[in-house]
This record gives sequence, C-alpha cells and structure tokens, in this order.
Amino acid sequence: MGKDLAEKLDAGEVLLLDGGLGALFIVQGLEPGKAPEWWVLEHPRRVKAAHRAYVEAGADIIHTCTFGASPPKLKDAGMGGRCVEVNGAAVALARAACEGSATLVGGDIGPTGKLFPPMGDADEASLEAAFEEQVAALVEAGVDLLSIETMYDLREALAATRAAARSGLPVFCCMTFDLKKRGFFSMVGDKVGPSVVALAGAGARAVGFNCSLEAAQMVALIEEARAAAPAGVAIIAQPNAGQPRATPDGVVYDADPVHFTARLMEMVRKGAGVVGGCCGTTPDFIRLARAALDS
Repeated sequence: MGKDLAEKLDAGEVLLLDGGLGALFIVQGLEPGKAPEWWVLEHPRRVKAAHRAYVEAGADIIHTCTFGASPPKLKDAGMGGRCVEVNGAAVALARAACEGSATLVGGDIGPTGKLFPPMGDADEASLEAAFEEQVAALVEAGVDLLSIETMYDLREALAATRAAARSGLPVFCCMTFDLKKRGFFSMVGDKVGPSVVALAGAGARAVGFNCSLEAAQMVALIEEARAAAPAGVAIIAQPNAGQPRATPDGVVYDADPVHFTARLMEMVRKGAGVVGGCCGTTPDFIRLARAALDS
C-alpha cells in the first residue's frame, strides 16, 4: 500500500483526503467537550458509518478516529493506559469501512496539548516517546500511512514526524497557520518556508496545512509552501468550511461545498498534491471535490 501511495505522489496524481469527523459526530449527539475517541469504544457503528460516508464520497484516504489518541491526550480524556486499545479499535473500524474499495487508511496523529517552556514543561524527547507509542499501535493495527495534523509548534511536529518516519510507512504532516499582518505564522511564530523544509528533512513525504484557515485564505499559503518545498515533497491543503459562527443550535460554518470546491481546485492549480477538508466539512464537500478532480 505504501509503495502504491508513493508511486501516485511521484506521478503527480492529486489525492483526496476525507473531511471532518467531529461535525458528523456532533450531529449524532457527541457531547460538548467529550473526546471523539470515546465513541470508538462506545459507538463503533457510528464511527464506522462516518468513515464509510467519506469512502462512498470518493476519498482516496480516510483518517482514523485517533487525532487525540496519543498517551497524553488519552490521559487528559480519562482514557489513560488505553493507547493500544483505542488506536487498534479505531483502525479496525476505518479498515472495515473501506471494505470493497481502494481507499487507504491513514493513522491520524494530533498534538498532545503539551506546551514548551515558558508556557509549559514539554520537551521534544518526551513528546517523541509519546508519539512512538501511538505510532507503534497504529502500525500494529495495520494503517497504510501516518497522518500528523493540526500541529501549532514546529518542535512538536518534528517530534511526531521523526517518530512516524521510523515506522517505514509514508508520513504526512500538517501544521496549522494563521494569517497575520506580516504573513502566515503558526501560533508560536513558525514561518512557512522553514517549517516545510524542516518537516521534509525529518521524513515527511507530504507536508502542508489544515484547520484555522478557510479555503479562500489558504490559497496563498499553499502557493508559498509549494515554492519552498524540496523536490519530491507533496503539498497538503485541508481548509475549514469557512469561518465558524455561534448560533442557538451550535457552531456552524459559512461556506458551501460549491465555493469550497472551487477554492480547493485553485489550490491544486497552485501546487497542492493532497487535498481534503477540516472543521465543518462533510461528505458533501468531499463528493463535490471528487467530481471536480475527476473532471
């Protein structure tokens, strides 16, 4: 599977990721503040159905429900000591949802929530060890690749990438950047070009960005990243479905699938080789993106 993926990227084929899982879970009753990883164990049919919806929408790769399944995040969610159990069960659900299709399963890895000094006491060695534990569980369960997402500090992104790269599987790594007056920066001030180069050097086969930005804002970010990326490194784009708005019925996003897809195709023209959706996107967004890519 990993070799097939590498061949597709080398050939310049644009790959389509899935969209958000959280939005689908919230509609089905996920309680505010509850970690989605709980549903892997409590509501496996709902998790599998969400994955299947993205498979049927045409995603080339879906993400396991393990964004918060690193040991530190599981401990914070009241699931300490259950890394192997949660990651293994999540991979099994994603794999079952892909039955009968060519869709690949990406083991999703998110930030631990730990901060570096002076805001916290994290260090790269301890974070890397935590990621190694999750990576081992995902690999043992049978993922096709490892997909690191929503990293807001390059140091943590590098720790996760190094741990993932040692598995021998293809590694994707996405950071989250905001648009400031002086350009695009991560929460801690990381710049686009150096981040892309560093992550590629640490072993990421594809590097990019997800969350924080809506599709229209991310176009320029992708263009900047493509210009900085070493040869052979694919660029990933996973924007949000517009900007979030609080309503009496909860948070909604102001983008529609047609607008989102038009911007996503613009990112492809600017050099994105892997595209998908983040917060607020649903199978409807991915279905339209599939049709646009195929046309």
